[in-house]
Amino acid sequence: MKEKNFIFGTALLVLIAMILVGCNALNRQQSRQSGKELSVTENGERIYFTGVDRNGDRIPYSGGPNFGGMMMGSYLTCAACHGPQAQGGEHMMMMQIMSAPPINGEALNEMMLEESDETDPESEYSLDSFRSAVVEGKHPDGDILNTQMPRWQINDQDLADLFSFLNTLPK
Repeated sequence: MKEKNFIFGTALLVLIAMILVGCNALNRQQSRQSGKELSVTENGERIYFTGVDRNGDRIPYSGGPNFGGMMMGSYLTCAACHGPQAQGGEHMMMMQIMSAPPINGEALNEMMLEESDETDPESEYSLDSFRSAVVEGKHPDGDILNTQMPRWQINDQDLADLFSFLNTLPK
């Protein structure tokens, strides 16, 4: 009797896993074939909250918080650390207290002004500054960012869309 229950339970788990994989594949195919072109802000918002680009593909990264082998399919997003309004703050992730800075456009520009000569025309946080942080893990002054910040392998258009979205968020 126990063997039948075990076989039934295993078969049920395999069936559920197959359904979930199938739903995910269908969802990705529908998003690619929807014919709806996402606006810059919509694509940036999607990337921020899901880590998925306009084609429905996850944007790969290296580094970031250690999830112990990406347990249970965990995947990072910008919002997971920086919050729903890019407001930053302290949060718990995998039994660790982490701190993330605010990254809405106004906060980024304020950070640049604090660290530079306010008369410097280059003191505005630019797409190049953002690329240094997101892709290379470097602060605009060249310092290395905390290792909790993943290094994203994001294409130029998606990076620009994400930067545009962040600049729409209020402080």
